[in-house]
Amino acid sequence: MNILISGYAYIRENYFKTFRFYPEPNSVFFLLPKIWKAKDGRIIFYPPKEPNVFVSKAYFYHSRYSLIGGLLKGWMPAFPLALFKIRKKIDIVYSPSEPILLTTLYQGFWAKLLHKKHIIFTWENIRYENKFRGFNLLFKKIIIKLNLLLSDGVVCGNRKAEDIFKKMTKKPIAVIPLSGVDADFFHKVNAEDFLETHGLKDKLIFSFAGAIGYRKGIHNIIYAFKKVLPALPNAHLVIAGTGEYEESLKFKVKSLKLDQNVTFIPWLNSAGLRNLLSASHIFLYPSISYGGWEEQFGYSMAEASLMELPVISTLSGSIEDIIVNGRTGLLVKPNDQDSLEVAMIKLGSDQELREKMGQAGRQYIVDHFTYKIIAGKFYEFFKKINLHR
Repeated sequence: MNILISGYAYIRENYFKTFRFYPEPNSVFFLLPKIWKAKDGRIIFYPPKEPNVFVSKAYFYHSRYSLIGGLLKGWMPAFPLALFKIRKKIDIVYSPSEPILLTTLYQGFWAKLLHKKHIIFTWENIRYENKFRGFNLLFKKIIIKLNLLLSDGVVCGNRKAEDIFKKMTKKPIAVIPLSGVDADFFHKVNAEDFLETHGLKDKLIFSFAGAIGYRKGIHNIIYAFKKVLPALPNAHLVIAGTGEYEESLKFKVKSLKLDQNVTFIPWLNSAGLRNLLSASHIFLYPSISYGGWEEQFGYSMAEASLMELPVISTLSGSIEDIIVNGRTGLLVKPNDQDSLEVAMIKLGSDQELREKMGQAGRQYIVDHFTYKIIAGKFYEFFKKINLHR
């Protein structure tokens, strides 16, 4: 049973690494873009140079193009040629792109034409009827139905996506995120250099790491943090990442006179993130619903849990797949700055509770979301599809 994984998602090393733990690693092949630009070109990814990796030119790096939006995101025109060349080796094509995309439909059409089984992926945790209207909804539903027609199975990245797609298809469905997380790498390391470099020794550190966008709710952290400081005067907030909302957040910090209490750090690689999390005491991720989107997984939260940090997040999207409220962290209502403040003070003033939640958080992620666990789930689902008639 040989698998071709085709799409931009696995160009990221931390995602690609999942399949190094696949029970039959020599049976997995990849078709990845020669280059992938993320965060408006601020972050560039290149595919790993390995014997099982093929590359192709890809187009459309985001979802904000005029007229077409994100319909062709990650489109690789040479996909059929690449599949034709290795068709005798391949049993299943797995397209880790949404069923709302023409990119997915393009791959599904050629996969079926060449008599290969096809699996699609979705993170979507909001019903399409709640996101789109009129002709736009009709058009997107047609694409989804065609993708489901050409597919032999659906991988859902979270449980809410499973609930949605069970009502749309009778084909096999599995709940598996795109990737696992690295439990061997994400463990506490000596953070003295990090603390000294950023002047954070003896501080109680609250941290956020991820894309700096409005939907991550970071503005709520800043306003809540202003009210937390009188109760926890040694507290310090670190915001790490990049995105379109950076300047607005920096202005808020300045206007609230928090310049000495908040540190901004550019986008961190895995080693840099591990240093930050090793220095931190509490991880914050108050994601909110915005523009027809809600948090679909939250890898930063999973990695923070591996680092034995309690996580404060929100009852939004699929966050409850990652954080167990009251056990591995605290979940508050989205956009509720008062509840966020209470949660920050509660954990900030209780070291024993922080340690208890942090240890439970690591165990939960190890049990459910490591590379090995996720790779094994993919293997079992691919095997089921291969045998399914």
